[in-house]
Amino acid sequence: MRKYYVQFDWGQKRLGFATATQAVQMPAAPVHVPLSKRELSFEETVEAVNKGTRKWEARLGKDDPVVIDDYMNAQYYGEIGVGTPAQKEMVIFDTGSSNLWVPNTRPFLTSHNIYDHSKSSTYKKNGTTFAIQYGSGPVSGVFSADTVTIGDLQLKDYTFAEVDKTSGLGLGYRLGKFDGILGLGWDSISVGGVPTPMNALVKSGQLPEPVFAFYLGNNQPGELVFGGVDPKHYTGDFSFVPLSSESYWEIKLDGVKLGSDSVSSTKSAIVDSGTSLLAGPKSEIAAIATKLGAKSILGKDGTWWTAVPSCLISPSPWAVRTLP
Repeated sequence: MRKYYVQFDWGQKRLGFATATQAVQMPAAPVHVPLSKRELSFEETVEAVNKGTRKWEARLGKDDPVVIDDYMNAQYYGEIGVGTPAQKEMVIFDTGSSNLWVPNTRPFLTSHNIYDHSKSSTYKKNGTTFAIQYGSGPVSGVFSADTVTIGDLQLKDYTFAEVDKTSGLGLGYRLGKFDGILGLGWDSISVGGVPTPMNALVKSGQLPEPVFAFYLGNNQPGELVFGGVDPKHYTGDFSFVPLSSESYWEIKLDGVKLGSDSVSSTKSAIVDSGTSLLAGPKSEIAAIATKLGAKSILGKDGTWWTAVPSCLISPSPWAVRTLP
């Protein structure tokens, strides 16, 4: 996504892609949320890719829509506030899930920000169990309601989860700079059926337009815009692709090419800001790896490490190409 400015159009149920420009200073409106980036070591990257592969195998191999990201390799995160006065939380803005959760317990020997509802004058108890099963284990806690602040936007009495068990995120969470996850997916995959953050923002009437857009900086901070797009972050026009499913941000996939050769018969794809993997059915990925001469990482089946000479992923009518 770094080469493209991506517009997630909630109102018209479509995705827009435009060529990204270099990061510049942006005006005050609509609402802009800075995104920081944490670089992983090689060892962390290997573990992240392996765990991410298991997650995508689960997602692609089952019909259950509530399989969500492991987040081990999610590198972009931004600040929100929860409670009154606002308690700082650094979250990953994730289009592959639909719930907001923040921790209320700090894992041993970590420096994560935690949410303490006893310090908030606007906290309301819910108590319903919240639980997500990741590929490496569970993340769980309880639902609560409080004021959530995103930039200049406020959601009052918003239902989210305060989490006390994060073992499912593994070592990546203990070492990571993010505290929680803010899901930007659709209502159909919301755990517990609670309103999604984006749904709540749209209904609140605070957004000039029912859209949000990502700019992911390359070795520099990125930015997430709520309520519009910023022309300083892209050139040319947007090419729009209609959604094929209101769950994840899922679109029709016309094809995948390696050079001039078609290498996939897969017909749909998910644009997921919470993962940095290009993933697909194991048989197709294995065939691509063979063509490239790629080697598996530490002998892990389905996880490959190579320099890609030319790969074209084409969701109609847009094409995304990797660097040579």
